[in-house]
Amino acid sequence: MNEGWHQALIERGARVENGQAAGFDPAPPLGTSQTALTALLSHGVIQASGQDAAAFLQGQLSNDIELISESRAEPAAYCTPKGRVLATPLLWQTDGGYALGLPRELCEPIRRRLQMYVLRSKAVLSDLSERTAALGLAGRGAMDLAREALGIALSAAYQAGSSGGLSAIALPGDRVQITGDAALVVDLWNKLAGRCRLAGESIWAAHAIAAGVPTITPATQDQFTPHMLNLDLTGAVSFSKGCYTGQEIVARTQYLGQVKRRLLRFATTGRAEPGASVCAEGQPVGAVVNAAVSGSGGWELLAVVQMQTAQDADGALTLGAE
Repeated sequence: MNEGWHQALIERGARVENGQAAGFDPAPPLGTSQTALTALLSHGVIQASGQDAAAFLQGQLSNDIELISESRAEPAAYCTPKGRVLATPLLWQTDGGYALGLPRELCEPIRRRLQMYVLRSKAVLSDLSERTAALGLAGRGAMDLAREALGIALSAAYQAGSSGGLSAIALPGDRVQITGDAALVVDLWNKLAGRCRLAGESIWAAHAIAAGVPTITPATQDQFTPHMLNLDLTGAVSFSKGCYTGQEIVARTQYLGQVKRRLLRFATTGRAEPGASVCAEGQPVGAVVNAAVSGSGGWELLAVVQMQTAQDADGALTLGAE
């Protein structure tokens, strides 16, 4: 991770565990209604630059790259030739080309895999995770704070803007992600900290789960098609742009209507981990994609499950082992 960003957070009371900001000391008072401010230490960035960057990404990712602009970001899926999702990047435009926001631990493996297909394209792929930092605003008022702090007007999910070297993107679940050089992010943190409730990254994940937005991690790679993750319903898949890796399988699923498993939201009192089995009557019927501690002390999760089984089980689903 970016050591300067990491150290700045520790100096400001962050507890860093397993590469994430787990919380801040002193802990905020219970029941506060302020917008949450969190350091997204687990987030990384791949940059695609060069005159063929757009065309290259168009042939690799499920979304329509032509829809991305200075004011518009896009969700996407990166699939295997068999249509299984390896990553769910968020894409936005930068001065140098396009940024792909991913879990940090996936950035270099995905960059290397994409690099194998560059061939003669004039596209350069760079892992910028060590040079950039990201923070998140979550909760009502997140977009208002981004406007006041950066002068960037955001009013709907996936609207984007930039100011003073920082990029801000509104995301589903009342969230705003702000990314840039670590020194700039630290300065912004200092401006926002007194106006927000400092929180661990779990609150960011909880807001994403509440909005039904999945993030593929190493534990869940190559398991699901975009349809299973509901990416066909959220704008992450274009069915009109032409070919990309895995497109044949994704298109066939769309036009045959054969989607028997879907992403659903659940709550549990037990700890949930990505990749864990979801069972009905002791038999696996799905798998956890993302999980986070809920405000009530339990766990919120997104899981891909067999639709008919979920309906028949009437809530009688249990967690199995990873």
